[in-house]
Amino acid sequence: MSLILVVEDEPGVRRTMADWLASDGYQVATAADVGQTVAFFQAGRRPDVALVDIKLPDGDGFALADRLREEFAFERVIYVTAFFWEEETRRELAARGQPYFEKPLKFHREVLPFLRRYLGRGETEAGGASR
Repeated sequence: MSLILVVEDEPGVRRTMADWLASDGYQVATAADVGQTVAFFQAGRRPDVALVDIKLPDGDGFALADRLREEFAFERVIYVTAFFWEEETRRELAARGQPYFEKPLKFHREVLPFLRRYLGRGETEAGGASR
């Protein structure tokens, strides 16, 4: 079973994302900011993928992804943002070439099908394939 780390500062959004992922059969861990995320990795935990909000209270998701790559050799980051309209955000997302989703999330229509492919789960294995 894949472990997904949700890095999101907004408690309601974080809880909702975790619930949706868990209901689809994923193990889920959460972090509210950069500090909690780094502590998660320092504790020796390693998710299969991290869904990382770009705007965090103690830093930004791009710098966090860089730190995870440099300190923990972790590169499986999927960005989440409500700020896709910002030119700088769009440029950075394009330059990085990593997957991203724009808020509000279309979880059952876009995020879950993408994660199933990304993590190698077929539709027949997915708990919520009929949604």
